[in-house]
Order: sequence, then C-alpha cells, then structure tokens
Amino acid sequence: MNDPATSGDVRAFLESVPLFDGAPPRALDVVASVVRRRRFEADTLLFQEGEVGDALYLLADGLVKLSKVDLGGHEKTLALLRPPDFFGEMALLGHSNRSAAAVTVVPTTCYLLFRDDFQRLLSAYPTVSLNLTSTLAERLRGMDDEAQVLSYQDAQGRVAYVLLRLYRDGVVELLEDRARARLTHQDLANLAGTSRETVTRALKALEAEGLIETRPREVDLLDVQGLEEVLHGVR
Repeated sequence: MNDPATSGDVRAFLESVPLFDGAPPRALDVVASVVRRRRFEADTLLFQEGEVGDALYLLADGLVKLSKVDLGGHEKTLALLRPPDFFGEMALLGHSNRSAAAVTVVPTTCYLLFRDDFQRLLSAYPTVSLNLTSTLAERLRGMDDEAQVLSYQDAQGRVAYVLLRLYRDGVVELLEDRARARLTHQDLANLAGTSRETVTRALKALEAEGLIETRPREVDLLDVQGLEEVLHGVR
C-alpha cells in the first residue's frame, strides 16, 4: 500500500530516527515533504540481496529481518530491526546493489526516502552525513563483537547470546513476569549461525534449567540473569 506522507504526520517520527539526530529543522521539513509512506503485510519481501536499490527505508512500525545467504546456501539473519531504525542505505552510496535481503516479520509501516532526495540531503546537511557514518561504524563494531562471541560459544551459549540480544534490542514482548520472543527454531538458528536441530537441543537444555519456556513460534525468557551466566560460563 502506497500513499503520500504529509509533513504533519511524519515530522515527529523523523525526530526520533537516529539518522536525523541533531539535524536542523529545515532538514526534517525537507524529508517530511519527500518521503512516501508504505504499509506492508507480514512476510513481504521488501528487497532481495543483489538487486538495485532505489530507496532508504525508515521503519515507523513493525519488525523487519535483514538476511544474507552464505556460499553454502544457508540463510544468516543479520539483524531484526524495529522502529525507529533505518535500513537500505548501503545501496544508495555509490552505485552498489543491495547487500542483504529485507523481509517484514509482522505488518510493517515504512517511510521511503528515494535515492536522489537522499543524496541531496547528505550533501546539504553535514549532520545527517555524520550520523550516517556513525551508525555504519556502530553496526560494524556490533558485527565484529557478535562474530567473536559466536566463534567460541557452544550451542547453549550461542542461543543464550541471541535471546539476550533480542531482549536488549527490544525485539521481545514484555509481559508481567517474562519476556516473549516470537520466533521459530529456524529463526533462532539463522541468528545464531547454526542448524535448527542444534538450536532445538540447546533450547531444551536451557528449558530444563528453568531459564526459558518454549512453545511453537515462541520462546519465553524467564531468567535473564541465568542466561547471562550461561553466556559467560558461570553455570
């Protein structure tokens, strides 16, 4: 579903997006006047790895999964994004193609900023350009940290790390006495960089310790501190 976004509808949202942190009001006015609001159903492919990119996505509502397929044909989930994240910028820098695929996990609303407007914005407002550079650097550091953690953890440690990452990133539903991640075993395997069977065994072990409860497409985090202890080898 496509429809124009009025400046009144989008202005407050733009102020929350890290890309526009500290940007002058005029920059936000410009963006609000050119973005387009689009609503997507769950499991919609927003773009495929390798295709030509024409827009930056500003995530206003919902959840989006970024993933790549490795040389062995296995999917690796790079990130689960929630508002007010933005994504799709890499393909607009120079003339490169999409470096990953993006799929909606739940019904999702995005504002699209198209290539020409995005590049003019970077040229006209140095603050936006600096925010973009800072965000890219932070993502690279996060990928390095994750690679180090996953390289030496056993299966339970990997799954504990992924669940804690989802918890810290806010990609969970906070209930009265627990946090609920609505993901399949395959989703967790793609995040942990391992097989679904390995994840299933690790989940059973963590459940036996009373740290989580599992149901189809759901994992409840009962003891976050306990998961931290598994991750750091205390238990």
